[in-house]
Amino acid sequence: MADCLSKLGSALGGIYNSLPSIAPKEVERVIVREIAMLRGPQYFVRFAGLSGATAVGLGAYGSHVMRKKEVDPKLTEIFEIANKYHFLHSLALLAVPLARKPVLVGTLMTSGIVLFSGSCYVHALTGNMAVRNVTPYGGFLLIFAWLAFAL
Repeated sequence: MADCLSKLGSALGGIYNSLPSIAPKEVERVIVREIAMLRGPQYFVRFAGLSGATAVGLGAYGSHVMRKKEVDPKLTEIFEIANKYHFLHSLALLAVPLARKPVLVGTLMTSGIVLFSGSCYVHALTGNMAVRNVTPYGGFLLIFAWLAFAL
């Protein structure tokens, strides 16, 4: 084991020695810039935490309360779909700082969660069909958010 570590150290040392010398101030500037880029869209990471907690809470509500009531199975299915998409996209929000355009991706995804899952939740809990008119817009926003990751 010690022999392997020694060989690895020698190889890395050789690579390091072959690199052009970089001024320590330049290295510091690059590191600070990279950290600043990751901190910019931190509000989306915080929203992911709140959104994930809400998804878990609503999932527990749906599992315990809606199943005990005499609720139309179709409404229960809609609630479960809303919860699945809500939780999945809450997790996806954690990756927003890694996107090239984090504000665009985060805004699209957050809006998509609210419109898609929110309208499905309201429909499942109230039976109001009118609110489902915004569901497709939420779905499109979620699709556009995923496509924006590729930009």
